[in-house]
Amino acid sequence: MKSNSDLLQMDNIRKLTNLAAMTLAAEEADRFLDYVVDESVLKNQCRIIRMNTLTKNIRAIGLGTGRFLKPADTFKSSDYLKALQAKLITLTAEKCRGCVVIYDDDLEDCPEGDALVDHIMRMIAEQTANELEEAWWIGDTQSVSGFASTDIRHQFDGWRYQFDHSQTGETYANSVAGACNCLYASNSTSDDFDIAGRIGMVASAAPYNWEFKQGLMLQSLDSKYKRKGLDKLRFYSNDLVIQNYIDALTARSTPLGDMAILGDAPIKYGRVPHVAAPIMSATMEEYTGDTDKENHDSANGTYSDCLLTYPNNLIAGIKKEIKLEAQREAGDEATYFYYTVRTDVAVENVNAAVLLKRLVTTGTMVG
Repeated sequence: MKSNSDLLQMDNIRKLTNLAAMTLAAEEADRFLDYVVDESVLKNQCRIIRMNTLTKNIRAIGLGTGRFLKPADTFKSSDYLKALQAKLITLTAEKCRGCVVIYDDDLEDCPEGDALVDHIMRMIAEQTANELEEAWWIGDTQSVSGFASTDIRHQFDGWRYQFDHSQTGETYANSVAGACNCLYASNSTSDDFDIAGRIGMVASAAPYNWEFKQGLMLQSLDSKYKRKGLDKLRFYSNDLVIQNYIDALTARSTPLGDMAILGDAPIKYGRVPHVAAPIMSATMEEYTGDTDKENHDSANGTYSDCLLTYPNNLIAGIKKEIKLEAQREAGDEATYFYYTVRTDVAVENVNAAVLLKRLVTTGTMVG
C-alpha cells in the first residue's frame, strides 16, 4: 500500500491522471487526517471520531433528577426508578469538496520542481485545517451568522451554536445533563458582571476593584465537573482575549503581572490554562432582532467569546475514507486535483461548559 507521501510524488501523480477516481483505504485516510488535525488548535484539543458510515450515534444516559435512595421504613413502589433519561447525539457527515490546479509551467519554472506539488499539498492541508476548524466552531444552518448556502459554515451547526441553543425547548437541549451556562460580558439586558466589556476590567471609581470574568465562569460551572481537577479544564478564546487578560495582569503591577508580560509562566486563571484559538472570531456583532444571539459574518463587530470546558467535550466526526481525484486537462496544460471530506461535530455534554459571549477586545480596561 502506498503512503500519502508516495502519492504526492510527481511520477505517481502523473500515473493517477490515467486512473479513475480512487478512495484511500481507512489506514491511508487516518494518516492524512492526522496530518490535517495537527495543523490547528481546537481540532488538536477535541475528540476525533473516525466514522465508518455517514451516520454515527452517541448515546448519553442518566438517572434523571431527584434522589435515588429513601429511608427503608418509608420505601415503597412509587419510589422505584423505572425509567432512565437518555439523550441521543447523532453525527451525520456532511460532504465538503475542494479543487487545486497545478500548471505544467509552474512545475517547470519553479526551482522546487516536482517538490512544488508536495509543497502545495501541504498548504492545502493547512488551509483545510483552518476552514474545517472555523466551520466546526461557528457553523450554523439557521443563517444566524449570515453564511450563504455555498459556505461550508452553513452545512452544519458548530460547537458554538450547539452550546448557545441548548436551553429547554431549543434544538440542542440535553434532557440528561442540562443546558450550557451562557454569560454575557457586555449586554444591556444582562447584569452578569459589575463591569461590562473586556475579560479583565478595573472600576473607574474608588475603591478601584478589579473584575476578571473567568471567576464567574468557574462559579457557573457545576461543581461535579470540577472534581476531575481544574487543571483538566480549559479556557478557549481568541488570542486578543488572552492579550487583554495579560494587559490587565500587567496593569496591576504584581509579580504575577511581571511573569505574564515576560512569558515566564503559562497563562492561567487559577489552575485553569488559557488556550489561544485564533479561529474564534473577535468581530462578532449583535444579531438583528435577537439580543441573545450574535452575528459572526461581520467585519465591523467588536465581540468575541470565551469557552470553559473539557477538551474531549468537543467531538468532531470525520468519515474515514477521503476521496482524491486527479484529472489531466491537456488544453489547460494543467492537472486538476479534487478532494472530498465528510465531517460533522457534536458536543458530548453541553452542561459541562460555560460560554461567555460578547467579550470586547478593544478600548480601555477601565469601566
